[in-house]
Amino acid sequence: MDATSIILDLPPTLTDTYLQTHANVDTLADQYGKQYQYIRRSVKPVGFLSHEQLVLKLYQMLRETEPLPQYLQENLSTFIDKELAQGHVDPKQGVGFAILSQGFLSINIWGRGNVLFTQTYTVEGSFPALSPKPLEKTGVACTWEMRIMRYEYDRWQDYLETEMTLADKKHYLQNFIAGNLFKTEITQH
Repeated sequence: MDATSIILDLPPTLTDTYLQTHANVDTLADQYGKQYQYIRRSVKPVGFLSHEQLVLKLYQMLRETEPLPQYLQENLSTFIDKELAQGHVDPKQGVGFAILSQGFLSINIWGRGNVLFTQTYTVEGSFPALSPKPLEKTGVACTWEMRIMRYEYDRWQDYLETEMTLADKKHYLQNFIAGNLFKTEITQH
């Protein structure tokens, strides 16, 4: 890829006064009713969910400050299997990944060749159970989940640029991201 980052001058309408009242972190509550706070995350691959129609790479996204709820971890595969069996998840091309985080699950499935279809579930309004929520309610992903998604986008793009043999499929499926999702150094562009 030869795309690069560039810096553009801000238009005159984006004054300091304007910016003091815009582009601020909101005070909306999270799925547990708590106000947003910055908590660093890491990612842990936990294997695969193999269903007759779909294989998902499974990830857990972990906060530094608190463990992932045990009941969510223990019931993840059963929950996704049930969603598939009830027809709530369209398996599309039969491959994708799921990210379980603090009270939030995204099921991400590749379809139409290079399009990622995302379904989100949260404990908001249904605690302790996960329930489906539209993207308008949950958003697609937080910045931490986007890092996992970016990794998966890159691996899927790599796959699409191969001959798409069985070995290429296995290569996509076997490659996971693991470790800290936060930057250890902040760089200015």
